[in-house]
Formats: sequence, structure tokens, C-alpha cells
Amino acid sequence: MEVGFLKRVKSIAVQYWQHPFFEIKRDLTEWLPTTKLILTAILSSFAAIFQSAGGYMPGIGFVVSAMTTLPICLATIVSVRYGFLSYSVTILLVLFIQPSELLIFSFTTGILGWVLGVSFYKSKTRLMVVFLSGVTLFMGIIAILFIFRFPVLGPGFGTSFHFPSLFLIAVFSILYAWIAAEACSFVLKRLAQTLPDRVIKPVNDVQDRRIKKKCKSQKIEP
Repeated sequence: MEVGFLKRVKSIAVQYWQHPFFEIKRDLTEWLPTTKLILTAILSSFAAIFQSAGGYMPGIGFVVSAMTTLPICLATIVSVRYGFLSYSVTILLVLFIQPSELLIFSFTTGILGWVLGVSFYKSKTRLMVVFLSGVTLFMGIIAILFIFRFPVLGPGFGTSFHFPSLFLIAVFSILYAWIAAEACSFVLKRLAQTLPDRVIKPVNDVQDRRIKKKCKSQKIEP
């Protein structure tokens, strides 16, 4: 009985990591450039406000600043090019609003949002999305700690090079990227319900469509 339970858990875990978060139809990328530009400006403003909260409201502000990843990810979902534009514009806004948050945004929450958006487009599995995002976040944190000598993770992590610290940072980066990916996916699926023609398909819809297509090719009733 225990062996059967472990097999079911393993099967569920494998299916979870092998399937995508959702599918994006091309309709979303064919919006008018003016619409994309306006949306990019709005999302960049939200990203700058969220990121600046860490400097204006110590404590709760750091929780709010973690939400910066979402607007950048949404802009990238609309268009990879406009997502990078949103990332660049937000850097300029943060530079004027809260310069102390510039490094954190540029190398962690901001670039993480852009890579997540690109990964949602290019990667077909959750595993690759989380892995690519985690590696990007890890490299960003390493750059801040050991190149700019800024204690981005707090006083508990020094700016000197130690392998145990690298391991902990790697684990933190993967877990953080996983949570960020799930949060962005959750919001996108909720937004999909308000968009015309279901331009974003939840993963369950994708699986059902593939099953029906396979059954149809084999002339089997699903």
C-alpha cells in the first residue's frame, strides 16, 4: 500500500513538472502597437511603485516590492520586446523615485519578471520555467553580493565568497522563482477569464484538447 502511494505521488509530481503552466494563443501578441505601448507604460508605473515601497515602508514594503515581478511578467506576456521595454522604463523610474532599490530591481525582481514571461512563451514544461528563472535570480543575487558588495539578503549573508552560502542562495533562488512563477500563473489565469476568446489557456484546457485530438486521430470517443 505504501509503495502504491509513493508511485502515485511520483506520477503526480512528474506530470506536474512536465506540463506547462498555460498556453498563450497568438491573438495576444497581435494587439495594436499603441495598445501595447499604453499597457507597457501602466505596468511599468505599477512596477516602479511596488519596488519603491521597500524604501518608503520598511517591513511591509519589502513584501509589496516582491510583487514587482508580476507587472514585468505581464508586459512580457503581451510581447517579449515590450516586456524588456517595460523593464528598462521601470529602471529609469526607480532611479528617480527610489535609487536605493535600483540594484535590487535590476538584478532580482525586475529581470526575474522578464525571464518568467519569456520562459512562459518558450518553455513547454514547468521544470524549465522554474529552472531558467531560478538560475537568472541566482546570478543576479551573486552579482549584487560579490560584484557590487550590497547585502541584498540582509546581514545574515555577507559579501565574501563561501560555497555554503552559494548553496543556500541557489536553493532560495529556485524556491523563490517557483513561488513567483505560480503567482504569475495564477494571476494570468484569472485575467484570462476577462480576455476575449480565451487568449490564455489554462493547462487543464491544453491537456483536454490534446486528449481529444489524440482520440480523434485514433477514431476513439473521449
